[in-house]
Amino acid sequence: MRKKRRSSRKRKSGAGLGDFLGILGAIVVLLALIGAGIYLAFSTEKQYALDEDLCPDKGARATYAVLLDTTDQLAPVTKAAVTKRIFDTLNDLPRFYRLSIYTMDENGLNEKPLRSVCNPGRTEQMGELESRGFTANPEMIERKFSKFKEAIEDAVEKVFREDFEASQSPLLGSMQELVMELPKPIATDKDKKHPAGDKFRAGRNRIIYVTDLMEHTKIFSIYRSGMNIGAFVKSRATEKFRADYTNTQLEFWIVRREISGIKTQNLWNFWEKFLSQEFRAKVSRVEIMSGEI
Repeated sequence: MRKKRRSSRKRKSGAGLGDFLGILGAIVVLLALIGAGIYLAFSTEKQYALDEDLCPDKGARATYAVLLDTTDQLAPVTKAAVTKRIFDTLNDLPRFYRLSIYTMDENGLNEKPLRSVCNPGRTEQMGELESRGFTANPEMIERKFSKFKEAIEDAVEKVFREDFEASQSPLLGSMQELVMELPKPIATDKDKKHPAGDKFRAGRNRIIYVTDLMEHTKIFSIYRSGMNIGAFVKSRATEKFRADYTNTQLEFWIVRREISGIKTQNLWNFWEKFLSQEFRAKVSRVEIMSGEI
């Protein structure tokens, strides 16, 4: 009888240890599942509905608008330089930003852009899981970006195939119209409950002006007044062409012209003075293009 009692105690002790190990194993599995869930939550990016321009359906985070001054011809080397800079801008474009190509002629801004598309995200701009194909389709992403690049190539080729001659150059008026035309930047994701909910904040619009800076209208003309800031202030240009550039970055790619008595650097110094003093605008970048007409 005593032996049987001892055997019973051993069986109870063994069963208790087995139950404990089973519970411990279940806890380990549960913790692993929780950890995997947290990893996926932080590593997986939300999917965003895109419109036909590859922009988020609620709007782009910001717009980079390239404004081409088509009132005069461009030298072949200048065309090549401008095209390269546009593609440099394209390659550096943040995800969900829009790149639009606008033109201006003697009548002012052409309000409809030649092409307007967004960067929907290249593979290297995605999270680890997306880029490896676990939660997204990398091939689809690459196809979308290729379409994005081809659209810009088509737009640039179209504008550079044409010949332009103009009786006036309303540069300031075109820039004024464009800053009011650009859509307001929109945050792509405001979902604070999602770990990546504040990743794609709204940015700042930017106007990239490709121009020779030779303003020529009835209001004010470089050809008539030269680089005379006093003449500019006395004209109605400050009132007529004033705009709010507070939330818009300005960038200039300057086309050099062979005009007697006018040096490109001096011309830019004149523009910079009235932009900062009269328009309270801030210029983020200035580049003088290769070539000369």
